[in-house]
Amino acid sequence: NVLGTFAYTRTINVDKAQLKGEIELYFGGVQNTVSAWINGKFIGKHEGYSSCFAFAVDVNDFVDGQNTITLVVSNLLQKGYKGRPVSGCTNRAANECTGGVYGDVEIRSYEDGLKSVLISTKKDLSTFTVSTVGATNIDREIAIKDEQSVVLCATIPAGSESIELSTEGFELWSTDNPKLYTVIVKTAHQTIEKEFGLRRLTVAGDGIHLELNGKPFFFRAICEHGYYAKKVQPEQDKKYYRNVIRTLKNLGFNSIRFHTWVPMKEYCQAADELGMLIEVETPNNTTYAEWCDIVNYTREYTSVIMYSSGNEMVIDEDYIEHLRACAKLVHENTDSLFSPMSAMRGIEYFSYGDNKVEEPFPHNPVRLKALGEFCDVYNSYSLGRTSYWSEKGTYDMIDERNAVYKKPLLSHEICIHGTYCDLSLKDRYKGTRIGDTEIFTSVERHLEDKGLIDRAPKYYKNSCEWQRRLRKHCFETVRRSETFAGYDYLGDIDHHWHTFGYCVGMMNEFYELKPSETVQNVRRYSGDTVLLADLPQSLNYECGQKANIPMLVSHYADAIDNAVLNVRLTANGKVFLRKTVRVQNLKAGAITKLCELNFTMPKSDIPLGIKLIATLNGGNTDVENEWELYAYPKAKTALPGIKSQRASKMVIAKDMSYETMIKTLKSGKDVVLFGNGPFYKINTAFQMACAGRTEGHLATVINDHPLMEKFPHEGFCGWQFRNMLNEGYSAVLDLTDVAYQPIIEIASSYKYARREALVFEYKVGDARLFVCTLNLPEEDAGARWFKSNVLSYVQSDKFNPEITLTEEQLYKICHVKPICVIENTNEAFNANDITM
Repeated sequence: NVLGTFAYTRTINVDKAQLKGEIELYFGGVQNTVSAWINGKFIGKHEGYSSCFAFAVDVNDFVDGQNTITLVVSNLLQKGYKGRPVSGCTNRAANECTGGVYGDVEIRSYEDGLKSVLISTKKDLSTFTVSTVGATNIDREIAIKDEQSVVLCATIPAGSESIELSTEGFELWSTDNPKLYTVIVKTAHQTIEKEFGLRRLTVAGDGIHLELNGKPFFFRAICEHGYYAKKVQPEQDKKYYRNVIRTLKNLGFNSIRFHTWVPMKEYCQAADELGMLIEVETPNNTTYAEWCDIVNYTREYTSVIMYSSGNEMVIDEDYIEHLRACAKLVHENTDSLFSPMSAMRGIEYFSYGDNKVEEPFPHNPVRLKALGEFCDVYNSYSLGRTSYWSEKGTYDMIDERNAVYKKPLLSHEICIHGTYCDLSLKDRYKGTRIGDTEIFTSVERHLEDKGLIDRAPKYYKNSCEWQRRLRKHCFETVRRSETFAGYDYLGDIDHHWHTFGYCVGMMNEFYELKPSETVQNVRRYSGDTVLLADLPQSLNYECGQKANIPMLVSHYADAIDNAVLNVRLTANGKVFLRKTVRVQNLKAGAITKLCELNFTMPKSDIPLGIKLIATLNGGNTDVENEWELYAYPKAKTALPGIKSQRASKMVIAKDMSYETMIKTLKSGKDVVLFGNGPFYKINTAFQMACAGRTEGHLATVINDHPLMEKFPHEGFCGWQFRNMLNEGYSAVLDLTDVAYQPIIEIASSYKYARREALVFEYKVGDARLFVCTLNLPEEDAGARWFKSNVLSYVQSDKFNPEITLTEEQLYKICHVKPICVIENTNEAFNANDITM
């Protein structure tokens, strides 16, 4: 991690007779700043690290024979817009000190001045334009090949930069059919060949959706953070990127948003070849000069269809004018769309300026209107209802809010759910540039100190189950919305540049799906067509209760004349309801209601886990989806009849002081608490912790115990616990000299590990203590049944806690107070971020 300025010197042989026409000293990439000298003569200085660039040089700067080229490179933090630090995913966190020459350095000679060729497609797809950079004073012969066959020849005459050609007879490039042609441009002394595709991403006629090549298109992007576990710096091997893109496409994604960094040329080439759209996002505070470099570099690639100026910076009146210039550059020099910022701080959240209004949510309509004059698409924060608090996000709430934008909206960084740390990956870093990493060893030490190291594998596995459920819910909320044109998903893989240990992915950092996740499951909610169910907030029903569930589909494939929807409901592996619906004229680019599913929950003496399974078949569409529901027998929440002397000596309460509790226990009476009582409490929610944070919860574990024998579960708290975790609490039992064996436990972040329990029991002398800190609302059928189950259990002979506490140990546990050094927040800002 050395910061400073470094000199590179090379001696090369030059034959000046070979240097004809325009001459450049070309750089494939340097981070962050470079100055160059040829034979001691200063050639130029360039600030910015996101693209290739070149210095113009004169033939007389060289001598025949030996020449010395000196480059002076700095990796000191670069100053950008208004002198603010330039910050992106390849120069922050562990990359803060990365620097040097990362691309080829070449002397280039353009005898006829021909430097490159560009292809752009007209908005209505009727024509495409072939333009050249340089050589505009001479004729340029154009040939277009499809594999080995020449399909078109033309000439760009002297005095013109371009020629417009008809698209008739050409296939369009798309994510499903990445058809590429080759254009060959010849002058007297030069030839350039380039692969290209014809495509255009446009705003649909309704103004709020997108179309690719005139067809409805839903932008399904992952958020690429530039984390390279083995090399640190981005790969320069196209095969690597081809494997990444194949993996993402197999999971149903069609786009990539590059979070504050610009992709390597090999990434863009792989995207062109395999059919993946790219949103280029500059580092935060990029200067206009660097903007020009980035646009000139990336506009050559078919896959690049959108530009954005950075991530979560304040958009004030001055910055709007900067964005106006950036948008003009994109619109005049590319056929791509422009988005001002990923999450528009200063307009839709925080730092609103002087024109804030409160309805339908706090925002600045004056700034929003100014952006609307030149922006095509917005990447919207959505008040965190598709990210930080996605469990509480509903499509109707989101659609009401989104109505103010009147542009296509891409939901910014959906999900952001963290998982526990997978300590088994530690050895995968051996021999890499990262090597022995504190990402894992510090966690191991911390968990050992807390006596939780043996639980880490279970916490990791169960956190993946929790993440999988919340992720599916979040994706389906976005697809159910009428006002979203797409999303970028955070994230596809774990990446540890954002914060120290950012386990956000559905895959680990080696592009391997996490436990319990499958390609089949991901494609249920990430494909062109997604079946949807308008489920109630609680998935817990009472046996015999009537249910109504509307079934819908979000369809972005070809229209279907005649589709068939099949729905079935199963309990204990047996089907108790089937329904078949024929769907006529299923339109593309819309959410269509398919049917109302009306049924009665089956009767049963025990709780039932129910699967709602749906398939849709027709045309070239064959999709499925499934959801979990639960049905419970009618529950008695009053204390059942007293049948034993022990049961008659039981005190049931929601709250109790330590003094009252110990006095009751010492008197020989059992205590049953439906609340935290004297134990230190921490709020719980069904929204798991955001990745990288020190607060919140990452996993639940339901241990083998008689209480849970009749309650449907898979070893963790699934959707049946949604209301019980929301507005509930955990009890902190943070003493390592006392055995930790709760009935239901909840795992805090591995960055600040605590022993926390939701349901637990102890013996204290001759008495017994049972504590349930879950929220048990009377209106929730599952909560009612759980409480009834607890009351039956504590009166039974099975109520026999294994762990006995002394009075001193109980006192210590009840008086544990976790350390809070600084207030934590999940909101979209970070006081330690250099861009603040």
